[in-house]
Amino acid sequence: MASDPFSNRRLAAWMLAGLTLSLPSPNAVAQGCIASRGTGMTPGHCDVHGSGEESHATGAGWQATVGYRWLHSDRMFSGDVEQTQRQAEGSQEINDSNFVDLGITYVFNPRFSLTGTLPFSVQDRSQVVRAVNLQRTILGRFHTSSAGLGDARVEGNAWILNPETHMNGNVLLGLGVAAPTGDRDVQDNFKIPSGLNPKTQVHAVDQSIQLGNGGWGITLDLYAYRQLIPRLNAFLNASYTLTPDEKYSPTASLVGDYSIADSYLARGGFEFVLWPRYSVVLSLGGRIDGVPIHDFVGGSEGFRRPGYSVSIEPGINVMTKGWTVSVNTPIALYRNRQQSLSEQAAGIAPIAAGFADLIVTCSISKRF
Repeated sequence: MASDPFSNRRLAAWMLAGLTLSLPSPNAVAQGCIASRGTGMTPGHCDVHGSGEESHATGAGWQATVGYRWLHSDRMFSGDVEQTQRQAEGSQEINDSNFVDLGITYVFNPRFSLTGTLPFSVQDRSQVVRAVNLQRTILGRFHTSSAGLGDARVEGNAWILNPETHMNGNVLLGLGVAAPTGDRDVQDNFKIPSGLNPKTQVHAVDQSIQLGNGGWGITLDLYAYRQLIPRLNAFLNASYTLTPDEKYSPTASLVGDYSIADSYLARGGFEFVLWPRYSVVLSLGGRIDGVPIHDFVGGSEGFRRPGYSVSIEPGINVMTKGWTVSVNTPIALYRNRQQSLSEQAAGIAPIAAGFADLIVTCSISKRF
């Protein structure tokens, strides 16, 4: 097959740009109550092996990125069974989360880069308070919230093969560190059941809206692409965040110690150059992300909500004159709140947790 310079170089660069810019940062709550902080690759790898006006002669330079994500979680699942009665009676927990990620990348050459990311979030969680009676009457709904800096991350990436001579396919590996810079002990006012008149007490907010994961993390990333035909590539991306620490004790927690949990994310699919003249690329892929029952290293004790979500993820990316704009919307097809270690020990079914129907992600970056 004859080589197509656009599909070989620009498509691979744009696909990687759209992929990395849409993935969550370490403290992204991917599904709602399931506090999945899997990272995927750090934003900012786009055009590390590009060509034309988008790249520099040496391949070196800076790139700045601003990413935004939003989710609304209000559908409760125990295992993979939706608890529709919770919505019917209006008792579901509801998470609304907004994330802004600021990333800066230095590309040493077309093969190696280093990225730092500062994530910020504003999150609100509402839940009901019930009367202490046989009917467990719902007395009302109250809100708790958090806002501020999350867990910062630094990550290095390297292409296995020279991207200037292997343009039809390559593999990118990433290794990084997530630092516990986010507040892991955010407090707020809770309505506590007390007869027919609930009382107000200050407690640690739910694990799903804490700003920090609670400990250090090690991020492992893999990204691979392969040209299938001119203007069409297939890609695979996988990431895992290791958390050597086991748990911590937030102040006045309603559930005891919080587990410092691993998290994971995998994506795969296709990207097609719809409009080469204006650099419009469409993508479609599958995605799974979540929190495991057992950590890969370290202990797995403490309160956690293990589970995962399987989604289909359409997207569109535009790249021109050093700018990249990306919009992706993972839409959930299957959700599973798995049984935690404490639930297994107690012999009870998984306590229902909230998942989002979709996540809206967008980003803009500039190569200097």
